[in-house]
Amino acid sequence: MRLACAGNALFDIISFVDTDFASSIGVHGGSTLHVGPEELAPIIAALRNTSSGAGGGAANTARVFASLGFDAAFAGSIGKDETGKRYRSEMISSGVKGYLQEQELATGIFCAMIAPDGERTVVVSPGAAPLLRASAIPGSFYARNSTLYLDGFLAATEDTVLEIVRKAEACGMGIALDVGGARLAASKRDFFNTLIRKSCAWTFMNEDEFMALAESGVDEALMRYSSDVPGAVVVKRAETGAVSVSDGSILESHVRPIQATDTTGAGDAFAAGFLAAAFSGAQLARCLRLGNRIAEHAIQVPGMSIDSVRLRHAAAGIL
Repeated sequence: MRLACAGNALFDIISFVDTDFASSIGVHGGSTLHVGPEELAPIIAALRNTSSGAGGGAANTARVFASLGFDAAFAGSIGKDETGKRYRSEMISSGVKGYLQEQELATGIFCAMIAPDGERTVVVSPGAAPLLRASAIPGSFYARNSTLYLDGFLAATEDTVLEIVRKAEACGMGIALDVGGARLAASKRDFFNTLIRKSCAWTFMNEDEFMALAESGVDEALMRYSSDVPGAVVVKRAETGAVSVSDGSILESHVRPIQATDTTGAGDAFAAGFLAAAFSGAQLARCLRLGNRIAEHAIQVPGMSIDSVRLRHAAAGIL
């Protein structure tokens, strides 16, 4: 089995900060800001107790999928800078085949500042990340024995998504989509809904994203929303687990109460676990269980510094 992931390449910087740190740098605690590299630089310089590594939603999923012992590829856009070199090196060391395009802009950075009470303040400098060119992704990225996994943030440029999906479908690949963000889902509602109904075998989203697409709550609208979707719709519900609809049946999978160290990439890890089970022929209940179990591991470490031995052990207990 092989997962070919495409999305925004963002270098993650995770920092555990004091309660008043966000306000001390003029940022509202708990918010998410998009800034240029020149605005982000002094924030990063002020951080202590940090961990870092190659990230971005689809890249995280590729890394976890590879850590589970399967083949993974990732297509994304990075800068011609030292951060881009480190990004490329870390993807290789994770066992992921990289299809990385280099741009003149700086490599994108995702910076999460986590307060003692768990409040997350996020500052993102997209840099080169949104500049992925579908036409420049080599043909070897696409293969009949692979599934395409798309980061919904690519839909900021709809033509990019459509070209990648068209090429994947021409090779007979299955399509999996992670919606990416509630604000984007609301602004691109018609685009996402059409893509999900026409092309997706698996769709992953959180509750806010579902509400943006369905314009209703999960419990009230999940079955109705999924009635004309040919594939499985999976809604990630954080500390309460996940719920999915497939073939007209709703199935819930709950999780154990665990104190989270860092939730960065938890949903991406869930998707990797879910798809690993699905590709192995597991029933939906086991797919949800493995997704939740892998996500549990992800939230107990900073960033995506997950122990592959523990991941494979968790998978072996479910598959």
